Amino acid sequence: MPAEFSDAQVTGLALVVLGVVIAAGWWVRRHVGFLRAVFVPASVVAGFVVLLAGPQVLGKLTGTQGLFPEPVLDVWRVLPGLMISVVFGAIMIGKTLPRPRELWHAAAPHAIFGTFLSFGQFALGGLAVLLLLGPVFGLPPEAGSLLEMSFAGGHGTIAGMGQLLTDAGAGDLVDVGLGLATISMITGVVGGSLLVRWAVRSPKVSVMRTTTPSAAEDFDLDHVHPAPADEHEVEDSGIHATTIAFALIALALALAVALLWGAREVARLLGSDVLDSFPLFPVAVIGGFVVQWVATRTGLAPRIDKRAVDGIAAVALDVLLVCAIGTMSLATIGSNVPAILVFTAIGVSWSLVSLLWWGRRFHRRHWFEHAIADFGQSQGNVATGFVLADMVDPQRRTGTANDYGYKQLPYEPFLGGGIVTALSVPLIGSLGLPVFTAGAVVATVAAGLWGMLRRTPADGADAPVTPATGGAAATP
Repeated sequence: MPAEFSDAQVTGLALVVLGVVIAAGWWVRRHVGFLRAVFVPASVVAGFVVLLAGPQVLGKLTGTQGLFPEPVLDVWRVLPGLMISVVFGAIMIGKTLPRPRELWHAAAPHAIFGTFLSFGQFALGGLAVLLLLGPVFGLPPEAGSLLEMSFAGGHGTIAGMGQLLTDAGAGDLVDVGLGLATISMITGVVGGSLLVRWAVRSPKVSVMRTTTPSAAEDFDLDHVHPAPADEHEVEDSGIHATTIAFALIALALALAVALLWGAREVARLLGSDVLDSFPLFPVAVIGGFVVQWVATRTGLAPRIDKRAVDGIAAVALDVLLVCAIGTMSLATIGSNVPAILVFTAIGVSWSLVSLLWWGRRFHRRHWFEHAIADFGQSQGNVATGFVLADMVDPQRRTGTANDYGYKQLPYEPFLGGGIVTALSVPLIGSLGLPVFTAGAVVATVAAGLWGMLRRTPADGADAPVTPATGGAAATP
């Protein structure tokens, strides 16, 4: 790379090379049947292309830097922490905002089950660090939150929490978490698809699907719930729908920055610095909610193209995955293999047992279709849950996709990368891991009892949600 390149030119080159790498990952996935068979996204493949062709593998074999100059890699290292805020800022924009009672009726079983799974991950992860990984392998107390951050949160959450973990003196956990997030995405899709095949064939489980799904269906993690085509005549507004989507996401992020700065100032006035390292991305959900609420109240919501919003979020998520996987430290992962194996065994076992044992107790009608979506989210991300829901109910006759989509409204702002996830590291630092773990155990039990004992007038019915007036028509 020429030495006279400016910072802006280096950033531009890094983005161009990133696009080429994503195209290469898409080409590899297209021509390797195994990758399609286990539904590995092209962005994950591209991330491993970067990892293998970079200084940690090809560079060591050839005694060079690899295919990517260090300044380009420096840009890629900071992109995940930025892109996760874009992904979270877009979550609420373009979604229908139903009346609170109707939303809760649809989302409650999923939201409570998701809360049960997340707090269970906090509890089990904390116990693993207290009893084994801390005393034997020297993991810091902050690792007690790593299982939930990586499994339910995913790559973006780990990347967004990077500065917080570094400030807490546990920066190595970022690479461990990225390794866990990659494993959980694969176990979620592969393990979930095997569970769907088992359910279809098992006489003990009743599911809507009657034929075993094949790899040829090739579900796409980024396009598993497309918005319906606009039935209205396109209005010439003088601006493209994608540009409007970009502007709204930017507005959501601007509101989130203002909220976070304001909260930090209030905390400082109260004599606390607990929010000084708090990441932006959980607050971005609130910013997106405010933008969508204003659009709904002013009658502008139907003009928001949900497909354009999803497209920008998909680009941000793919960039995040490629950069996070491609720049994670193999040396750190290699030195923490026992911890990764322990966390993986606990995370997969917890989600599996919860699905098969408690899933039918939280979801009382079409329990497997609903619970497998929550299993997918606890093992990867929101899209994984939609993939598995579409596998088991391809014609969407159970209402799972709708209810699971509405789950994200009460769940995502708090867990799986939300405010509670972001606060977990400061809480461990201030309260200590034993107290944090005990609180997580209590919260897990409380969520379990709430979900299993909860009763509604139409218990277990898959009633559709009626959108509030002025809301967008797209399915979340």
